[in-house]
Amino acid sequence: MTNEQILADGLPNIEEADFKKHPKRFLNKKLISKVIFFIPLLVGVVVLYFLMEDKAWLWKVALGAWLFLFLASVFLAYKEYFVRGYVLREHDITYKKGWLFHSQTTVPFNRIQHTEINHGPVDRLFKLCELDIFTAGGSASDLSISGLDPQDAAKLKDYISGKLSVHA
Repeated sequence: MTNEQILADGLPNIEEADFKKHPKRFLNKKLISKVIFFIPLLVGVVVLYFLMEDKAWLWKVALGAWLFLFLASVFLAYKEYFVRGYVLREHDITYKKGWLFHSQTTVPFNRIQHTEINHGPVDRLFKLCELDIFTAGGSASDLSISGLDPQDAAKLKDYISGKLSVHA
């Protein structure tokens, strides 16, 4: 029996893989959801304007804070969209997300228990869905790939299911 050492510089680099990006509809969904979230906050700032006429500085500060948070949220959603992607390899699937806080998750096929495709009402409106991948030993999904085209999600689910039968 041998147990040879494997050097890290000889391993394939996942960053060189061709990550598949999400459809533009996913970016539109993210941006519209940010606008919908911030509209009630803007209404609160306007109400503050009418309630605090004697303290004009207060509503100006609130409006400035709202504008800063809105623009920062839209900017982060926009930048984060271009980082998201997944790559399907021979023995695993890898998903990366996050522009400011980067996250990359790899799940080997021999650890996957089952997969699910979910799509809520907002996802259906934008013709998107989410692929949840579950591994043994947990009740929550270990990898969720949101913002997928339904056809791509179905193909991924079928491919992974085929790999599961090979590894079983």
